[in-house]
Amino acid sequence: MTSEYGVPRAQAGIISSDLLDMTVVVLKTLSDPLRLQMLWALCDDDLTLSELSQLIGVSPSVASQLLARMRTAGVLQTKKTGRHVIYSMHDELSRQFIRQMLDFAAHRLELQDGPVASQD
Repeated sequence: MTSEYGVPRAQAGIISSDLLDMTVVVLKTLSDPLRLQMLWALCDDDLTLSELSQLIGVSPSVASQLLARMRTAGVLQTKKTGRHVIYSMHDELSRQFIRQMLDFAAHRLELQDGPVASQD
């Protein structure tokens, strides 16, 4: 039996242990602001280590460590082009998840602060 979102259920209202473990891995991976900045950038374009490190303002070695964690968690994929490694989101669903998560955070900020007044 699956939920309306295609999530398999072990029992009514209980998440299977495999799904729960994977969810925790993904959420922990996304909990770092610099990794989230990188993922946001990769939602629109595939980028090299150098491009990502410049974009978020960290050294290539720091960027490399951040990217390695996301690759290990299966959030990113890489391909080699010449001597460059190109980083990209794993799939379109990953891009949608990042966008929806940030939309949700923006929504929560708006509820917290009240509606944003337009500046005409």
